[in-house]
Amino acid sequence: MAETCLYRTLGCKQNQFDTQSLRLYLERQGFAETQSLTEADWCVINTCSVTERALAKVRGEINRIRRSNPNVKIVALGCGARHNRDNFTKADYIDQPPPAFELDEWYNASSHTGIGSNLLPPHGIIPSGRSRALLRIQNGCDQKCAYCIVPHLRGSSRSVGFDACVDALKSLVDQGAVEIVLTGTNIASWGRDLAGDYQFSDLLKVLVQEIGNSRLRLSSLEPQLISPDLIEWCTEQPQICRHFHFAVQSGSQTIVNSMNRGNFPQEIYRYLENLVRNCPDVSVGADIITGFPGETDDDFEKTVELISAIPFSYLHVFPYSERVGTEAANRQNQVPVRKRLGRAQHLRKIDDELRDRFAQLNSGKMQDIVIIGDGHNGKMDGLTSNYLPVNFQDGFVPPDDRFSAKILASQSELCVQ
Repeated sequence: MAETCLYRTLGCKQNQFDTQSLRLYLERQGFAETQSLTEADWCVINTCSVTERALAKVRGEINRIRRSNPNVKIVALGCGARHNRDNFTKADYIDQPPPAFELDEWYNASSHTGIGSNLLPPHGIIPSGRSRALLRIQNGCDQKCAYCIVPHLRGSSRSVGFDACVDALKSLVDQGAVEIVLTGTNIASWGRDLAGDYQFSDLLKVLVQEIGNSRLRLSSLEPQLISPDLIEWCTEQPQICRHFHFAVQSGSQTIVNSMNRGNFPQEIYRYLENLVRNCPDVSVGADIITGFPGETDDDFEKTVELISAIPFSYLHVFPYSERVGTEAANRQNQVPVRKRLGRAQHLRKIDDELRDRFAQLNSGKMQDIVIIGDGHNGKMDGLTSNYLPVNFQDGFVPPDDRFSAKILASQSELCVQ
């Protein structure tokens, strides 16, 4: 009888891809996936190390799993386990797969070892039971932002070859994927390390030609690496989702410079102001860090002003968290934790308002919707092209994995009736 394996993922889309890649590999090795914690022989947890909160979530998950099934063998892999093994002492294997997985070749296939650090195929994956796929086009990052531990864990930016990306997309379309999410550590840097002077836009233009009736979604973009012309082109392509997420981090030029993030991308922000004004159905999201070392009240106010000026459709807010091994962790001008949290709370209130505003703006309109899985209480969930989560009312039967329907605001959520 095949041994069973339960998978848990914390963190980014890249982590989700890495977990699914490992699942496929282990299935070929004879392991069977299970959703039952009490019946699992193994539990693989793909960890995140972006913030202390992410590490705390992993520790809590390991404790919960251990209480529920004392006999399960826990394998902690990924960025968190690689960065700080001491956080995961209750796991049986930490940043090293057990011999039973027979992962030596998979793990050491490049100079960057470990789950999430190589570029081995497959590059396109449809998670089990889903119609929404992930296409990994690159891994690693060269930016070396002062707060970020990820380049130390995933290595320098390495791109999947042009033809391999196109072939992977075609395969996903043939398998029935209705939405394909471009995934990577820093997807806008794709092609810079390849021979042939490739740019990210070169890849997008070919993928759009090959995607057929499916739609393409871009994951997080670095504003310093993206031109207004590229976003303008994307909005003109019906195959590309009307949703753009930017790693803004701060609206203060002083703080952006202190973060080692290069020049303040004023040009793209001015363009986004015009884009949202002229195309209010386009969703524009942002990552924001509060309380980075040296951030003054005036710096924070500049972030609030930028959020208001564009305005964004939603925010992902992170209080600054020291990561051992990063430049910023050793700085003397640390902002008190209480102030970091207070600023984050302020932005999360703004986030609630932005989300409600964007939902109300889209209520009553026809939307391009894909099914993304089962929701709470057995209901199915959907996702619009412009990144609005949609619930299906009782009795509604989606006509297909992707369909058009009018969405309506109902009790603080969007529904299809």
